[in-house]
Amino acid sequence: MKKIALINCYFGNFPWYFNFFLKSCETNPTIEFLIFSDTKYKGFIPNNVKIYKFALTDFNLLSNKKLGFEIKITNPYKLCDFKPAYGLIFSDYLPGYDFWGICDIDIILGRIREFMTEELLDKYDIINTRHDYLTGSFLLFRNIPNITNLFIKSKDYKKVFTSDKHYCFDECNFKHIEMEQGINIFEVTCEIESMEHIVRKEAELGNCNVFFDFLVVDGLSGKLKWDNGLLSYNNKFEILLFHLIQYKSNVLSKRHYWNNIPNFFYIDKYTLRKKSKKSSSGFLDFFYHNILNIFKFKIKYLIDYLVSIYFFPNLISDIEIGSYKNRLGSSIINIQKDKKGNNTIINYFSLQSENYLIQSKFNKNVLFIKGISNEKFIKLNIENTKEVYIQINYINGNTSNYELMSSLNN
Repeated sequence: MKKIALINCYFGNFPWYFNFFLKSCETNPTIEFLIFSDTKYKGFIPNNVKIYKFALTDFNLLSNKKLGFEIKITNPYKLCDFKPAYGLIFSDYLPGYDFWGICDIDIILGRIREFMTEELLDKYDIINTRHDYLTGSFLLFRNIPNITNLFIKSKDYKKVFTSDKHYCFDECNFKHIEMEQGINIFEVTCEIESMEHIVRKEAELGNCNVFFDFLVVDGLSGKLKWDNGLLSYNNKFEILLFHLIQYKSNVLSKRHYWNNIPNFFYIDKYTLRKKSKKSSSGFLDFFYHNILNIFKFKIKYLIDYLVSIYFFPNLISDIEIGSYKNRLGSSIINIQKDKKGNNTIINYFSLQSENYLIQSKFNKNVLFIKGISNEKFIKLNIENTKEVYIQINYINGNTSNYELMSSLNN
């Protein structure tokens, strides 16, 4: 059986979902998980999980040594760009492994070996878990020099590694929407040459065999069940993993701080539960978090919107104007002032004209845009942080963060 090591770097306190990740690691005993972190974990650690004491300064020093040029990471989120280089950076930990991979901790794993079969591992050098673009949440590389060092073939890798800016180098330079629409990465204007570019190009040249298939769930699908390691959707399809990327950021999703993760649990759209809906407690848990709580949230949202928009609307003039870019995407929104000094938002999605930002009657930090309804109902939360950014909350509870790229105030 081929040996697989999955690598993760995480700095800061482990989040609430880390226990779920570890539980799903435990049910994959033939896979090794190597976690490098500056936080001591006090809970149960499965035998196949190794947590190494490792600070951000240690990462910089090791990267300097392995890459051959100076690395000065100050923001842990920047590590996403370095994931394709983990095989080289952590090469001292990888002798004897046939494959190394990158693996996030905001995932609940199913049965890895049911998907990463010996036949698949024999045939492919790179194994991806989506059909449309490379995924930084779970990705395998054959542990041989020409595959481990593929990232060096990007003409921009030094630029990416020596910049504080996050480029989504491990995936597709934030061109996810285009990739989901089936557009070729080489037909899209990108700021840098990402791993999506490199892997696709090398596969076309015949330098490596790459596997692409849709093996994961990463939205708010619900209907998931985890049963002693077997992860299934709608009692019909077995899946490799559930990525909590939208669940963890949704304001309606319930965080679960269970001390002991059970051998069986359900994953709904907005909650995780231990009991079946056929039981009274399971049904009440499902109904409250997935129906009643959502209904209450939307009604409150709509009342806030209607009252704020139509009853003596208060226009806003104190937001920093300029262009804001989605932190996890490439979309941009622009805020400018009209002749009277009021803030307007322009060229936002399908809105082509100027649209005033109107303050909520109930929360001074919440703003609305007149004319956006249904799933596009939006309120803008101005966060009190050193960085200037806007958080957009949608009526379904999802959020997006937009960071100020260029200010026009001065």
